Amino acid sequence: MTRRDFLSTTPAAALTLTGGTGAAQTPGAASRQLYELRRYRIRTGYMRDTTRAYLKDALLPALTRLGLGPVGMFDVTTGEPPTCVVLIPHATADSAVTLGRRLMSDAAYVKAGAPFLDAPADRPAFDRVESALLLAFEGMPQIKAPDTSKPRLLEIRRYEAPSQMAGLKKIEMFDTGGELAIFRKVGLTPVFFGQTLYGVRLPQFEYMLTYANMAEREQQWNAFRNDPDWKVLSQKEEYKDAAIMSGATSTYLSPQPWSQI
Repeated sequence: MTRRDFLSTTPAAALTLTGGTGAAQTPGAASRQLYELRRYRIRTGYMRDTTRAYLKDALLPALTRLGLGPVGMFDVTTGEPPTCVVLIPHATADSAVTLGRRLMSDAAYVKAGAPFLDAPADRPAFDRVESALLLAFEGMPQIKAPDTSKPRLLEIRRYEAPSQMAGLKKIEMFDTGGELAIFRKVGLTPVFFGQTLYGVRLPQFEYMLTYANMAEREQQWNAFRNDPDWKVLSQKEEYKDAAIMSGATSTYLSPQPWSQI
C-alpha cells in the first residue's frame, strides 16, 4: 500500500470500524486522536540500555520539536516479555504516516540516535519493534495524561473480539453503553482508549489506566465489579462477554523517568 492509498482509505476505514456515519463532528467537540503504540522487544541488558538512551536522548526530544505529545515511555514490569512501550499521539493520519521521514530529516535526532539507529548486526539494539495504529474512542477522544510528579502504576488492557461486529459492540458498550461512565464513577482513571486500526491480533482495542499503586488498582476494580450499574450493564444480552469478547490481557508498566505520561 502506498502512502497516498493509506491516506485516502484511512478516514473511511476509521468510520467503518467505529460505526461512524460520516456526519459532521459536534461543534466544540475535541478531535479524535490517533495513537501509535510501539513495543520495543529487548532480550539482553545492552539492548535495554541502548533503547532507553535512544528514547530519552533522541526520540523524545525530536517528537517534542515536532510538536507531538504528551508522549508516554514505559518499561514493562509484568504481562509481556522485556519491552519498552512508547505511546505517541497524532492529530492526523498524515502525521502518523510521515513521522519516520520527518525524524530522519532531523539532524539532531539522527546524531543522538546513532547507536540505536545504526546498531551493528552482531549487537542489535532490539529484538523486534511492533507498532500499531489506534483510533481514539468517541467517548474519550484525546489522551488524558496523569500527574507525572507523583508515583504511578500504569496498565494496558487489550480486548480481543471474535468478529468485527462483536468488537464494535464492545466499543459501543464503553462509548454509549455506560461502561466508561462507570469507570469514572468508581475512580478508575483512563489515559486513553483506542481501537486498533492496524496491528496484530485484530479485531481488538487497547486502553490504558493509571493508579497510585497496585493496592489502589485492586480497590478500584473491586468497586467496579460490585457497582450496581455495572451489574445491570454486564447482564444485558447484547453485552455479555461470551458474545463479544474472545480474550483479554493486561500488561503492567512503570513510567521511564522522562515519560510525559
